This record gives sequence, structure tokens and C-alpha cells, in this order.
Amino acid sequence: MTDLCWVCQKNMHHIYRSANLSDEEKGELLTAQQAHLSRVEEERRFYRTMTAACKAVVQEQGIQELSASPSNSRACSMHYSFDFAQQVHLPHSPYQPGPLYFLTPRKVGIFGVCCEGLPQQINYLIDEGASSSKGSNAVVSYLHHFFNNYGVGEQHCDLHCDNCSGQNKNRFVLWYCAWRVLMGKHSSIGLHFMPPGHTKFAPDWCFGLLKRAFRRAEVHCLQDLCDVVQDSTPVKHINRAQVVKGEAQDARTQVDVFDWQQFFGHHFRTLPGIKKIGHFRFSSDRPGCMMYRETLADQETVFPLVDEDKVATVLRELPNEPAIIPPPGLSLERQNYLYKNIRSFVREDAKDILTPEPRY
Repeated sequence: MTDLCWVCQKNMHHIYRSANLSDEEKGELLTAQQAHLSRVEEERRFYRTMTAACKAVVQEQGIQELSASPSNSRACSMHYSFDFAQQVHLPHSPYQPGPLYFLTPRKVGIFGVCCEGLPQQINYLIDEGASSSKGSNAVVSYLHHFFNNYGVGEQHCDLHCDNCSGQNKNRFVLWYCAWRVLMGKHSSIGLHFMPPGHTKFAPDWCFGLLKRAFRRAEVHCLQDLCDVVQDSTPVKHINRAQVVKGEAQDARTQVDVFDWQQFFGHHFRTLPGIKKIGHFRFSSDRPGCMMYRETLADQETVFPLVDEDKVATVLRELPNEPAIIPPPGLSLERQNYLYKNIRSFVREDAKDILTPEPRY
């Protein structure tokens, strides 16, 4: 199902049961649903317009793939979308052994950042032992790594995501966008949230290609999963893999998660009521300020995240990255569970990688 909008479901429920209502009441129900769908379609057109413009920029600039470039070095505007996929479990086999159905294999989260203009998506593979949470620290850290290692160096950036308040729609993601502009890493950033229940966009398409290949593959470790991600689009190479940290306890961390909440906490103001706002903008023309509007039809309102006389202080005190949050690793209880219950289902050469002997 693609229509999971609660507003649509409530409106249609009332419309279906409107036989005994007056014509005026029926008209009000239909008008409310039409107004809702009109706003959804307007937001969808806005998203499509941005992705079309991004494709034109990619062709004009001759960009072939996502790769590291100096920040704010290319005079163009790019569009990215990001989201979490449903986690997968390892080991996985298309011929699932019956007993494995009732167990809890090793979990791997997937966070994708997609550039629709190419199109190409970087899929961050987050092993259970490397995942501190799916909250704002993780989201901001993966976005930060993406801009540093895969961003094309655009001056102007637009981002689309869903309305999950614990991950995307919160003050820390907004503060991160403001910080990037303050630090000169972008000249402007637009952050746009799709209407709740109508959030199907490019990352879901890439996740669908990935999951289709995953269902058909034998996957017994993160390297197998990387191969599945790469092979899910073998011709156009739309999906690319980025491991956050290997599953071995002594594996090197490739993508650090930072404590952005603590980093920003004492320097920026919080805008109340951000859950009902759909569009935010940050510009070097108004450093320390955030422009926002609830819908595309509304006029922008300016909110100072930082007092004008304190911008210099913020620039002086927040020049670097925050403290790293070490990967939590697996608890001893979880290690024992994987070793005793899951190890027998793992391919021989991957047993000591995915389900090693517990370390006390």
C-alpha cells in the first residue's frame, strides 16, 4: 500500500458514511478532502520540479557520480533526499531454514542519501554493534559524512525527507543546516518535509531495488550485503554501499557518529511548533537566521536561531566537529545469543565474522 495518510483515511471514512448527512455537510467533507489532496499534489510538483532541475544541473556540469569535492566550490544547486529503510537481518537465505524464522538474527540498518539528478544513492550499512540509535545524532552524522565524502561541492543545496520527528524533523537537524551555512560549507540550504502519509520518493525506489536483490541472495556478512547493494543495479550503478563499521569487534569505524546534540545545545534557539512547518531555508545572506513557511503558499517568516551580536561567538566556538560517540558494540547477552542460536545457520567462512565467540 502506498496511501497510508491518516488524514485521507479519516476523510474517506466520513465520506463513505455520509449517506444520511445533509448536502451541506457532504460538501464540507468533500471540500476538506479536495483541499488536502490539492496541497499534497502541490508538494509533489515542487519535489518533481527540484529533481528535474537537479538533472539539468548534472548534465550541464558533466557530473558522472557522487564523489568528494571541496565544500561550496561549485556554483550550482543540487538536490538530495534521505531516509531510513527497514532493517535487514543476517544471515539471510532465499531458502530460509524453518527454525531461523523464530530467532532474531544480527540486525543491519540502512540509511540512504539519494541524488536524483544522477540518479545515485549512497546506502549506509549500520551493523547492530555500530548503531547507537536512529535518532538525530545518527542522521546528522551520516549527512555530514555524505557531504564530506560524496557531495559534489554545490553552493546551494535542497534536501527532502519525511516527517519523522525523532530522526529528521527536529531542532538538531535544523541547527546542523544553519551551522553548515554559518561555517561557509554551503551558501544556502533548503530543508523540505513531504506531507505525512505521502512520502514515497527516490530513496524508496532505491531501497526497493536493493531489497529485491537481497531477497534472492545468500547474505552471511556485511561484505555479502555490500555486494548485494552494488549488484542490485549492475548497469547504471544507482545503489552504492558505505559500511559504517564492520561486524567484527575490532573492525575499524569508517563513519563516525558525533554528539551533535551536545555540540549545538548552548548556541542555538529552538523554534516552537516545527512539526507543522513544511519548509525551512538557511542562507548566508541572513547568517544565524532560519526562514520558514508552513506550506508553499505561505509567506516566509524569519526566526533568529542566533542573536546577531552572537554570530561571531558561534563562529569562534563551533569551528570543528563535535565529540565522537563510540560504537556501543554488542552486549555480552547479545553475543551469547548470536553465538549459541544463530551461528549454526551462518556460512562456514563467515561464522567468526558474524557470530564470533563472545568476549567477556
